[in-house]
Amino acid sequence: MSRDQQDNRLLLGAVGAAVLILMTMITAVFLVSRRPVVVVTGSTDSAQIPSAATVETSSDSGTSAPAEQPPPTLSVSRVEKVPALSDPLDLTWEKIAAVEIPLTAQQVAQPALEQATVSKLLVQAIRDNERYAWRISWDKPQPADLVDYAKFTDAVAIQFPLVDGAPYTMGGPNLPVRMLYWKAVWQKDVDEGFQELKKIYPNAHYDMYWFAEGTEQHSSTGSTDNPQAQQFMVASMSKNPMADYNRKKPVEEMTAHGFGSSTHVPETPSGARGVWHEGKWYVVLDRPINDRDPLIARFNAAPDQQLVAFAVWDGDHGNRGSKKQISNWIPMQLAK
Repeated sequence: MSRDQQDNRLLLGAVGAAVLILMTMITAVFLVSRRPVVVVTGSTDSAQIPSAATVETSSDSGTSAPAEQPPPTLSVSRVEKVPALSDPLDLTWEKIAAVEIPLTAQQVAQPALEQATVSKLLVQAIRDNERYAWRISWDKPQPADLVDYAKFTDAVAIQFPLVDGAPYTMGGPNLPVRMLYWKAVWQKDVDEGFQELKKIYPNAHYDMYWFAEGTEQHSSTGSTDNPQAQQFMVASMSKNPMADYNRKKPVEEMTAHGFGSSTHVPETPSGARGVWHEGKWYVVLDRPINDRDPLIARFNAAPDQQLVAFAVWDGDHGNRGSKKQISNWIPMQLAK
């Protein structure tokens, strides 16, 4: 055999080996990427493969439950008289059925909540001829009602769509929602007066405040109403709703068109009051019935087809801003 023939045979062998390796790689990729073939065998009875919406899982007790339950419906009951906001523990509420609202950690917008610490809410809803009212309660071993360095407050919000199709994630472009937002620290401001530094740290040392009134030379008492002191309180002077030193309501009304778009509504007809009692928060929010109110007008237009959603902040676990527990839209039916 000549040298040229040997070279040709070596070349053909190398080409063949390369082709074999390439075909092996293509086959492997095909086998990995293709969907598995499932062979179903069963008894002589006709067998059906359940869809994803009807797949059932067995529990330890041997019972089975749907993987995804339909959302509960919140029914707004008519009563002769909605109890006053001053007492969220009024016995009238004991006669109203409570709906359990499941919550999940908000993990769409950043910074997200890694793990939920409040798994559910109990919600009751009533109305009379003058007001709607919702009582929201949840387990909380101790209240978080102060804001300080690395300290945050408990809070809860209720959300309503203002148009059909608004997503529960705080609405969207041209799809507004309306929210009522209660905070425990605001409730303490209303009940006990603004929680200034002296109330939070009564034994702390203060320099003298030149604008202090009377003999309280080492207290900022009265400064929030002092025009001279107000010059140095920029947030209050600019009417920032977060810097309201004379808060009359523990609730804020907001509108939104998506995450990060929450906008303060200057005046709200709604009221709220929350009390912590025996390891639970009880918060009542109300809405006067006024046909000129866009929210009430929407209620009147389709009382059996309303939606509502909820959010809760656990102050003891660093919840603030987008770090919160949320629900999806919940169907709400209003008594006429």
